[in-house]
Amino acid sequence: MSLYRFFLVLVCLGLTLACKKEITNPPDPIVPIEPTEQDRLKATIYDYYNKYSLWTEQIPDLDEQGRVDFVKEYSSNNSLLTALKNMTPYYTGYRGSIDRFSFLDESESEGMLSYADGFRMDTNDGYGLNFGWGILAANATEAYPIIYFVEGGSPAQKEGVKRGSIVYTINDDEDITVRYNGSSLNQADVRNFEAKLKAALEADSLRLKVETAEGVEKMYTLEYRESYEIDPVILDSVYTYPDKNIGYLAYSSFEEVWPKSHPNYKKLEDVFESFKADHIKDLILDLRYNTGGYVSTAEYLANKMVRARDHGKLMLRYDVNDYLANSLQYKGDFQDVYFENSESELELENVYVLATELTASASELLINVLKPYLNVILIAEGNRTFGKPVGFFPEEITDDITLWVTSFKTLNADGDTDYWDGMQVDFANIDDYIFKEFGDSEEDMIAKALSLAGVSTSSMRASSRKSTSAQRRVKLGIINKPNERNMLKKKL
Repeated sequence: MSLYRFFLVLVCLGLTLACKKEITNPPDPIVPIEPTEQDRLKATIYDYYNKYSLWTEQIPDLDEQGRVDFVKEYSSNNSLLTALKNMTPYYTGYRGSIDRFSFLDESESEGMLSYADGFRMDTNDGYGLNFGWGILAANATEAYPIIYFVEGGSPAQKEGVKRGSIVYTINDDEDITVRYNGSSLNQADVRNFEAKLKAALEADSLRLKVETAEGVEKMYTLEYRESYEIDPVILDSVYTYPDKNIGYLAYSSFEEVWPKSHPNYKKLEDVFESFKADHIKDLILDLRYNTGGYVSTAEYLANKMVRARDHGKLMLRYDVNDYLANSLQYKGDFQDVYFENSESELELENVYVLATELTASASELLINVLKPYLNVILIAEGNRTFGKPVGFFPEEITDDITLWVTSFKTLNADGDTDYWDGMQVDFANIDDYIFKEFGDSEEDMIAKALSLAGVSTSSMRASSRKSTSAQRRVKLGIINKPNERNMLKKKL
């Protein structure tokens, strides 16, 4: 064999062996991982959030496999939702993503809307009691729990418990005060009390010894057996003066009013009939603890308050994404809303709204839609309301999981919206004087409204003197907040 042929054989042999090595050792095939049921569930949440979100343009459009790959990174439904909310624009006002409101309801409750952070509509659980801290004298060294709100329809309300009551014992336990050093509460005492209160409010019965706002000592034994229907009308009345009558309505939440056979509808109709019969020109609307509720109820109340000459005019407009605006299924639910009422109800001139930073959502919606048509004056404990010009509707993901996506924003007839930091108020830093009952003309916020309405009474002058007294009782904050209601549209 010639040298040339020898090298040629070696080269061919090398090539043959190389080819055989490549064939006999192929790379492992890529086997797609089948998504789990939990992955599919999270992918569905992703899809609906992207479809309904007011900020959908910030959410990437992923195909089915892309959604599955994305959601696998998150260990729970809520961690996924948090990630989606974090994709919305950063808002400097509260130093976070602008969508801080979307949520998942993963409860198994029936007959109510609920979620773990305390959201409730239509019915509620527990005793219906909310507590704050107060000191009873100028040089006090301890603070007492004060009942500042009793929800209508609750066991506490049915037994006659009132706002302004000082609590001296809970289930016969007298050790419920906290130390106070003249500027702050002892936080160890606060935590100890909060643990006691939580346990007491979760039990089937509750005993309270209180001193009422009128100074009468009372004992209450309350029982909690089942959910109760919420009555949102805390109090309605008319202040009668020689030169004018002033209506007062304390309203705690925008509960359902429809159909017309609903008890809430009938009660509100009676309230406004009494206002009409007394020819009120001014209305004090007490929304200080009203965290919102149904848009339809806010619309109903706006129709009752606006003057006859403004019926037929624009009440509100919706801002939604392109999908909701153009979808045959949804766009009818986001049409412009106009005032409508065939009968002349009231001829109001001024509406004095009492507010705190708990005043939110549907409450702010009502305030906003009335502003172009009435002289609306905001009197607040601080300098703003909560700040939530947006709302949502439910999407049932499974029997036990409902997704609420921040999907619409409302604008009034002047185009006003975007009060993300809360509505600016006309009169700020007026005490929410929790030691007096709703409707008491000497309570600071009500007294301020009456004075702005041009009413001068001896009781108001007495209130003014008490406000500067060294013996004036002082509110030091709240312990448990009313449940959050938001701005809701029914299932579309």
